[in-house]
This record gives sequence, C-alpha cells and structure tokens, in this order.
Amino acid sequence: RARGADVKLLDRAEIAAMIGAKGYLGGWLDRRAGVIDPLSYTLELARVASDVGVGIAEQQRVVRLTKEAGVWRVSTQGGAELRAKAVVLATNAYTDGLLPGLARTIVPLHSFQIATAPLPAELAASILPGGQAVSDSRRILVYYRKGPDGRMVLGGRGRMALPSSAADWAHCERALLRLYPALAGIAVEKRWFGRVAMTPDHLPHLHEPEKGLLAVVGCQGRGVGLMSALGKRMAGYLATGDVSRLPFPLSPIRPIPFHAFRQVGVAATIACYRMLDAFER
Repeated sequence: RARGADVKLLDRAEIAAMIGAKGYLGGWLDRRAGVIDPLSYTLELARVASDVGVGIAEQQRVVRLTKEAGVWRVSTQGGAELRAKAVVLATNAYTDGLLPGLARTIVPLHSFQIATAPLPAELAASILPGGQAVSDSRRILVYYRKGPDGRMVLGGRGRMALPSSAADWAHCERALLRLYPALAGIAVEKRWFGRVAMTPDHLPHLHEPEKGLLAVVGCQGRGVGLMSALGKRMAGYLATGDVSRLPFPLSPIRPIPFHAFRQVGVAATIACYRMLDAFER
C-alpha cells in the first residue's frame, strides 16, 4: 500500500468468506490482478501478428542454427530453411539441445491441472463468488479458479515422469476436496499438464551467445504476463542494440552442476515439501 498498490490483508473470516474454502489462517487480496485464458490470449496475439504480415509456422521444429556473413540460417526438421538477421529462442521448459548448454541451465517441472464438471448453480454461488483466482503459500502450492462455464479448475505440481493414467492427477483431486468438501460428488472431467521452467535464482535469464541470437528461459510458472512484457523489451533491444531496454542483464550460459541428476533431486525435494506441508496443515 505504501507503494500505491491496491492490496488488502485478510483475516481468517475474510478469506473464508471471499473464497468459500476453509482452513486458511489469512490471505491477501491484490486488486491489480486479473484472470486470463492463456489459449484465447495466444490466439489473439497470433491474429494480430498475422494481420500485420507476420508469418507463423506451426509444428516446425528447428534442428540447426548457423551464421553466414552476418545472417542466421534456421533449418527445420521438415527441410525448410529461413534466413534472419536476428533469432530469439523462447522455448523455456521445452528447450532442447539446439543451443548447446541452454537446456542444462533450467529445471523443467510438470504442472498438472484438473477441471470439474460445471457446478450446480447453488454450489457455484458459494465458491469464489467474486471470481478471483487463488494461489496459496504451501511449499508445493496449489492454485485454482472458477471457469466461465462454472467448472472448478485447480492446478499444482505433478510427477516428473510423463502421466500415464488419470491416477497421476489424484493429488490435485485430493487438494480440491480438502479445500471444498462439498465437491465430493462432482466429477472431474478434464485433466492436462504442461511444463514450467525454474532457474536456481528464480529469475528469468537472458543470454546472447552471439550477436543477433537471443535466448530467454526461466518463466518460473508466471510466463503469460512476464513474457508478454519481456518480449517487447527484447524486440526493442534487437532493433536498437540498446541494452538498457532489457530489464535483466545479459548473462553467459552456465549449466547447473549435476544437472543430469535433476529428476532425482526434484522428486526428493517435492516429497519432502509435501511432508512438511502435511505436518503444518
């Protein structure tokens, strides 16, 4: 508030009334925030870009980058080739070996989400009546909201391996029922997952291993807003060469030590954090 932010601390009764869930000791409300559908937002960005002449090539995996006479040659798996003065790698948690060492600077984690069937009107009215989105402060946090069609949508960290059955989302369903026991009879109809990328310092990293080749990784699970803002700054830098336009310094690519053992380490950390969260509940 001292910095002009429209925020408010909430006590136990206020947070319970606002979200309809029990068990929280308190919370805070940030009225500057909002809720956005990432897919709809992405499709609209694509439409706007297409309208001004940007070409969008879907399902075209880039397999090689080479530079000749100051121009980048971008080769795809399908055999197509592009030439460009500048290239941006914004693959985040899906980064592969295209740029040596880059994939080893991040730890990709899986974020699992579920959505229930549309809730009956009376039940829906008692949950998040103001339409806010919620995330909590557990070590293994969960986040949730009510969709425009009345579904409850909840997400949280998932297993490191790829999911193989609906049982892999059971921890999300348990979290949902812990928060809202009245949803016990409501079916979970949709399950999906994606990857988020973490860096050791929990900040985005910007790299420029060669002039005209810019890489950004490390959204920390906040990529929709963060990368929208950062993309404009990166474009300004590539157009002008003015490094002051970048909100984060350019840094060398530094792989995380013992990166090959990340899955074991992350799985152990998640198990430990879940246990500590359970003890403190």
